[in-house]
Amino acid sequence: MKLTTITLALSLALSGHAFAAEKKEDKEPKTLSEMIKGQTEFAGVFNLYQDGKTGEHLMVISESQLDTPFVYFAHTIDGVTDAGHYRGAYRETKLIEFRKYFDRIDIISKTPRYKFDENSAISKASEANISEAVLASIKIEKEEDGKIAFNVNKLFLSEALHKVSPTPNPADKNAKKRFKVGKLDDKKSRIIKQRPYPNNLDVVVDYVFTNASPTVRGSNAVSDPRSVSLKVQHSFVSLPNNNYAPRMDDARIGYFTNQFDQMTSTDWAPYQDVIKRWDLQKKDAGAALSEPVKPITWWIENTTPVEWRDTIRDAVLTWNTSFEKAGFKNALEVKVQPDDADWDAGDINYNVLRWTSSPKPPFGGYGPALANPLTGEILGSDIMLEFVFMKNRWIYDTLFTQGTMSHGETMSTGELNCSLGHEIQQNLMLAKGLASGDKIADKEMLRQGLTQLVLHEVGHTLGLNHNMKSSILWDEKEVHDKNKTQGIVTGSVMDYAPANIAPIGMQQGDIFQTKPGPYDDWAINYGYSVALADKAAEQARLDKILARSSEHALAFGNDADDMRAPGRHIDPRVMIGDLSSNPAAYGADRMALINKLFTELKDKATVKGESYQQLVTSANSLFGQYRAQAGVVSRQIGGVYVERAVVGDANADKPFTPVSLERQTQAMDILAKFVFAPDVLQNMQPLYSYLQLQRRGFNHYGKNEDPKAHQMILGMQKSVLAQLLHPAVLLRISDTALYGNEYSLTQFMQDLTASIFVKSKDANSISHNLQIEYVNQLIAIAGLGKASKFDNLAKTAALYQLTQIADTSVAWGSDTATKAHKKYIDRLIAKALEA
Repeated sequence: MKLTTITLALSLALSGHAFAAEKKEDKEPKTLSEMIKGQTEFAGVFNLYQDGKTGEHLMVISESQLDTPFVYFAHTIDGVTDAGHYRGAYRETKLIEFRKYFDRIDIISKTPRYKFDENSAISKASEANISEAVLASIKIEKEEDGKIAFNVNKLFLSEALHKVSPTPNPADKNAKKRFKVGKLDDKKSRIIKQRPYPNNLDVVVDYVFTNASPTVRGSNAVSDPRSVSLKVQHSFVSLPNNNYAPRMDDARIGYFTNQFDQMTSTDWAPYQDVIKRWDLQKKDAGAALSEPVKPITWWIENTTPVEWRDTIRDAVLTWNTSFEKAGFKNALEVKVQPDDADWDAGDINYNVLRWTSSPKPPFGGYGPALANPLTGEILGSDIMLEFVFMKNRWIYDTLFTQGTMSHGETMSTGELNCSLGHEIQQNLMLAKGLASGDKIADKEMLRQGLTQLVLHEVGHTLGLNHNMKSSILWDEKEVHDKNKTQGIVTGSVMDYAPANIAPIGMQQGDIFQTKPGPYDDWAINYGYSVALADKAAEQARLDKILARSSEHALAFGNDADDMRAPGRHIDPRVMIGDLSSNPAAYGADRMALINKLFTELKDKATVKGESYQQLVTSANSLFGQYRAQAGVVSRQIGGVYVERAVVGDANADKPFTPVSLERQTQAMDILAKFVFAPDVLQNMQPLYSYLQLQRRGFNHYGKNEDPKAHQMILGMQKSVLAQLLHPAVLLRISDTALYGNEYSLTQFMQDLTASIFVKSKDANSISHNLQIEYVNQLIAIAGLGKASKFDNLAKTAALYQLTQIADTSVAWGSDTATKAHKKYIDRLIAKALEA
């Protein structure tokens, strides 16, 4: 009996073991082929496989692709500007590597910025104190025959590769008023498109952010602030395998760059920055002029208005004149995307001129480029054009604003944004009313404006950054002479010049730039002319090109130099909205012309049977231009001309030269007449009673509609004072007196006070409003009652002006308003002195 029991137990045990073995055999891991069977394949530089039921994605890479750098690139396919996203925005480019760590794949990003000479012993410590970023660590699902498979759904449905949501600015005082997208919802987000190619893989993700209790509604472009959709494309690109030779950057010329620090160099400036440019090689290497092996091909997107395609094409091809001077014929070509094209404009394998019409356009034109982080070779580019450029519409929250200078919000793309499109659109509106000489058809103005915009944005895609100094090419008379300009209004199409409208009594010249300028030709020659084989000879050739930098027509200064913000930077020639080598005189002519136009505007900008919206928009545009020119003029005072020629350049000026006494006092006289005078913008006064926005439902609820004339004018005056009385400007006036400035701080302050405190019998409410503002600013500068951030010399100068103002008296027989104003001013000063 016992034997039988034991035998039975043994039998059961053996059968159980056999069953377990059979069950284990059933659970043998699937082969890679079995895992991807029936799934949708996207075969490219990496292969993707999508499960038709769950939507899960399996990425398969080869072992040979491990520890190999790839370019990772993120850009927005569609979004809302409230969230810092807009169609076509290039957001991030970096190098990544896939590394295997036991049963996981790590995606690593590491900066290539720091370089070491391999022959130096210190290069053995090249990894010291440089942090890598582990963007993601993913479990390997299958490893077989040199292939590694892993699930990437969580990777793409998170912000591991790229931060999609806006990054809060800790210094933003208006943070509570900003729209917030909320938290990323990975359950609602989804991968919506996969584009595989031999050298790259694109994955488009619709990121959905949810915010259950939004405190800011956002613009009308946000359908529901509780749920925001942002579509972002992730691209993985193989590094080019070619003989591209990087070209070094130089401070005298303006290319976008990849910056590198040579860590083993003993040079005073151990930089090895390379410029961003396309890889152009001659078909006929021995020919002085040759077509390229591979031209830069642009496609006009099929969303582009048909009537403007020829203008856009011709503008792009105009750049070929610059490339011919560098030895290339037909370097650029233009094609039109067919309506039945099987490729998408977001495909990085195509360079596309794209057109959109957004509810809240962040630009009129935008021309970014994707470049190899190691060499600077441009791999692809797009140009975004907004239909707002063609339309007489503008976005105003209040009746009078600064115009284009303040339009749009800062986008968190990590790149400097280009707002020339807004500038030109505003200038087109201005040009229609300002042209005082020959009548110019709207279509011709649009053609010129669109040509300049496309030239500018294509310039960015060729690697060129802004050149706000090139506007000094002609003097204030020559710039209106077509026989001289011949389509070249500034030294470079990369400037932000205003519409060149002739002043009163002068014949109209070229309104916009329609050809690359001499600086553009020079820059393209430096960047794209074919290198010599001998390194020493090549360096000598480049040095010879760069030696021309001190020529007047080749002046260069970019966003890092421009003075658009009060107190920022020092060279008044590097400015937006200015024109001619005497920008103050040009600005005075423009302001005089605007004053004249205000007397004609009601007849020009009103249509029987329609609202006064056109008049409001036109008046706003003119005022914005007037204010902009006031800003241009103000930059001359305390300014310092900057030159960046190298030591030994016989034709160069000193690096720093203060603006002459003549130019500074000229600017002060202009400001006294056009900004601070009691009759400032007097010709606009008859328009105030007609400046009524078109009613739209209840949109004006809670906002008083009446024009705020005093607030408007004081706003312009305060913007000028913000520059003139900025701590950096006042300190610079004193500092530059030690090396050539003849306009002393004392004299400047006396002139400024005299221009604001006119004779009491001539003053009016505009004057009184300004005088109170000025006195309050002087009190703040002097540090009366509150600590001052100004230097000691500025404090004493401000205090002296306050005592001078207090000692003045009103004229005999002055009216009650003047007497009341004087008492208030005296009380302000007395109270400050008592503090």
